[in-house]
This record gives sequence, C-alpha cells and structure tokens, in this order.
Amino acid sequence: MVKKASIIAVIVAILFSAVVVAGPAQVVLQDLAESEKEARLLLGYGFIGLGVVGGLVTTVALADYGLGEYGLAVGGLLALPGFFFLAVPSQAEREFNRSGDSETRSALALQRLADQGYQSRLISGIGYAAVGVASLLYPYAYLTQYDYLYTSILNLGMAAYSFLVPSKEEKALERYLAMAQ
Repeated sequence: MVKKASIIAVIVAILFSAVVVAGPAQVVLQDLAESEKEARLLLGYGFIGLGVVGGLVTTVALADYGLGEYGLAVGGLLALPGFFFLAVPSQAEREFNRSGDSETRSALALQRLADQGYQSRLISGIGYAAVGVASLLYPYAYLTQYDYLYTSILNLGMAAYSFLVPSKEEKALERYLAMAQ
C-alpha cells in the first residue's frame, strides 16, 4: 500500500512539475506583444482595405481619361504599408519571442522597450515643441491671420502630451514592477 501511494505521489509530482508558471515579466511582455500584434494587424488590414478602395475609386475616376491603370498603381501604393505591417513583427513581439521562458530576459526586454518608448517620446516632444515655438517666432498666414497661432497651439499641446503621458511600454514596465513587489 505504501509503495502504491509513493508511486502515485511521484507521478503527481512529475505531472505538476511540467506545468510552467510564467512570471510577472513574462505575463506583462506577452500582453504587450499581443496588444502590439493586434494593432499591427489592424493597421495592416486597414491600409490594404484603403488601397483596394482607393485603387478602385481612382481607377473609375481616371477611366474616362484613359488612365485607369494609374488608379491601380495608386491603390497598390496605398496598400503597400499594409503589407509591411502584416509582414514585419513589432519590437515587442520580437522581444517576446527572443525572451523565451526566461523571466530575467523578459524583465530586461521590458526595460529595453520602456527605454526606447521614453526616448521616442522625448524626441517627439522636442520636435513638436520646436515646431510650436518656430510657428510663433515666424508667423505666417495661410488661410487666416491666426493660422500660425493654431499651428503653435496644436504643436505645443502635442509636445506637452508627449512629455507628460508615458508610452505603453513604460506603462508595461510600471505594471511589471508593481506585480513583482
């Protein structure tokens, strides 16, 4: 009886040891990668749909002038980014695939992605701020006398958003750090 119970205990231990529990970094990185993949696929199919519709509309519009084949070229050019989005995985997806089952590599990947998101956010903010200040320093009226002011407000607002709102990669790292504590 003791022998039978010990064999059952060994079998149960082996079965439960095969179950791999992902750590918090792996879970957060997987969520980020899945979110990026969904966004990438949505953009890809959206651009392809835009290319099909744009190509058909342009072909019909130019058919009267004998230039219908140019409409197909326009549709192809509009759809081209869609094929790129579908074919090339995002940085988060590549990092998730590279990290494998390692909690440490997943945590380092989250840190790298957050650093890249922070850097991208700062560069965008500086660019927006430069355009906003430049439009104030060099006013130019395109349609109305206040166009430069609208441009400045829009760009300075985007700069503030870029500086103040963390990227989704930074939010993922914060989420991991909260889960790891």
